Amino acid sequence: MIAATLRLILLLTIARLANEWGMAQKTALHILEPQDRFRTALARLGYEAGFHCEIYEDISELFEAIPRNGVVLIRDEGSCSAIPALVRHLALQGQWCPFVGYADHPTVDHVVQAIKGGALSFIATPGTTDDLLAAVPAVAAEAELRRDLIERAVRAHQSLARLTDRERQVLDGIVSGESSKAIARVLAISPRTVEIHRTKMLGKLGARNAADAVRLKVEASAYTAIAA
Repeated sequence: MIAATLRLILLLTIARLANEWGMAQKTALHILEPQDRFRTALARLGYEAGFHCEIYEDISELFEAIPRNGVVLIRDEGSCSAIPALVRHLALQGQWCPFVGYADHPTVDHVVQAIKGGALSFIATPGTTDDLLAAVPAVAAEAELRRDLIERAVRAHQSLARLTDRERQVLDGIVSGESSKAIARVLAISPRTVEIHRTKMLGKLGARNAADAVRLKVEASAYTAIAA
């Protein structure tokens, strides 16, 4: 009897853990839709398609807690796409969201503007679970890859922001492949002073060598492109 009870408890525990694991594997779908009935309808489709859904009435609600996983499905209609401005706004705060725009009748120009401005994808307003399943999983996978790159870019940008103007000039010279003597001539300082700035610059960046510093500079350029 005791053995049977223990076996039942074990099976129930395994089932609970499997269910929790399955929930953890679900893609989070963050739905930003201003109209109640459409928001409810999209959330229902999302749940039926197997996604974990979070709903938002407006962008300020989304910005209160920037999603750390999944994708953001956002209604984007009007004379021009709102997504580029949202991407820039977040970038200036060191944040990023994987936006997927949608509209009832998206035009080619509107879609191109959204994609160029940072949207991962753009779709017609989903009407079935198949619509979501055809669009979201692939974008979610890309979002995870992009999120890692963007976060590295943000960290690199924040590191570079700690440099003085002179340290930044020395780094620019290193990125250009110039020697300490060449940098010294351009900046009208001694090679020894260049080396002092170089050492301080590497220390602030947490870089082991000049190659690490160049890598951070390149990674930070991705942030600059987004925030521009």
